[in-house]
Amino acid sequence: MFSADAARLVSIIMAFFACSKCGCVEDTALCHYWSARVRQLPLLCSACDPRIGRWHGQFAQEPARNWVSDEHGLVCSRADVESWLGRPI
Repeated sequence: MFSADAARLVSIIMAFFACSKCGCVEDTALCHYWSARVRQLPLLCSACDPRIGRWHGQFAQEPARNWVSDEHGLVCSRADVESWLGRPI
């Protein structure tokens, strides 16, 4: 079981990030995000990472500028928020 501090840390870790090379949104589980972060290397999407070299196809590749972010990183697609609200943001 997690401690309260560990639970808070897990709750702020975002699954998505912006690729430092092309600027697209990527999921941390579908690339080498964590190994690059530990090694302090550029955070690359699967398409830009030479060890992977292709987009995974789990979701459409789109620019991070189309996403809403907070102090922890990318939160969700702007289109999703607009759909939920029924109006543009």
